[in-house]
Amino acid sequence: RKEKKDFTVSFQDIDQTNLLLKKAGISPDSLSNYTPEQLTKVLGVEGIISGTLTSDKPMSEGAAVAVGVLTGFYGHTNSGKCTINIHDGPSGKLMWKYEKSLSRGLGSNINTIINTIMNKASRKFPYEK
Repeated sequence: RKEKKDFTVSFQDIDQTNLLLKKAGISPDSLSNYTPEQLTKVLGVEGIISGTLTSDKPMSEGAAVAVGVLTGFYGHTNSGKCTINIHDGPSGKLMWKYEKSLSRGLGSNINTIINTIMNKASRKFPYEK
C-alpha cells in the first residue's frame, strides 16, 4: 500500500531489520522474549509494528459438501486471523491495534483470505496523510 499512499512515518527496510536483529543475536523464534523498548534500541527506530497471522482449514471441501447435503449448511473451509500492533519505542505503550478474522466457504483459498485481511488492515493504518 506504501506505493499508493503517503504516510506520516517511514518504514525500515525488512532486510536491514533482519540484519540488525541477526547481529544482536535475536532470532525470529526469540522475538517474543524482548520488549518493544528493547527492540527499538536494537533497530534504531521510534516504534515497532508487530503482529500475527494465522490460517486454518476447519473443514475440507469434501466434508463441507457432505455436511451441506446432510444439513443444508455449508461450513467454512478456510479461515484466517490477523492481529497487528504498533508500539511506541521509548515508552513501549500500545499505540494502535487491529484485529480481523475472516472465514470463507466452498471454493475459497487461504491466499485470498490473507490478501483480503491485509488489504482491510492497510486501509485502517493510522499514519496515512
